[in-house]
Amino acid sequence: METAIKNFRRKGNRYVLKRQYGFAIVIVIGLLIMTWLGYHSGNKAMMWIFGILAVICMLSVFTEKMVIDTDSQTMFIKRGLKPASCIPFADIADYELGRVIYIFVPVNTSLNVRYISSGKEGVATIAQGFSVRAMQSILNDIEEITLPYVRREEV
Repeated sequence: METAIKNFRRKGNRYVLKRQYGFAIVIVIGLLIMTWLGYHSGNKAMMWIFGILAVICMLSVFTEKMVIDTDSQTMFIKRGLKPASCIPFADIADYELGRVIYIFVPVNTSLNVRYISSGKEGVATIAQGFSVRAMQSILNDIEEITLPYVRREEV
């Protein structure tokens, strides 16, 4: 019995996370508004700084990817302009859900994976958004995909 995995596209034995545009669009729109304000106020430095940041954020959104490969039992994560992480299922310690709230308004929710590679602990961001429900849905899909390949010991 195979259940629907709604956050991933399946390509053979690889699962590719669908792009999450919501959070990034808000950031890029905010930067473009600041660029526009800089242009209309005559502040060229503000215009150029926020314009360049908007372009970098757009590039960052279009280069990010997360792939779960069940053949090699690895998770490939490329977020933003950081170098890619290739994490074997056996190295995954746990997942963590972080939420930032500012003046009673949820600003950011991120899903991270903690892993131990060569005796060193590392953290990689899987996805970001506004709601805990969306991140929990992605985490449930990840666990459903990796469950047959990972032996977790109950505490």
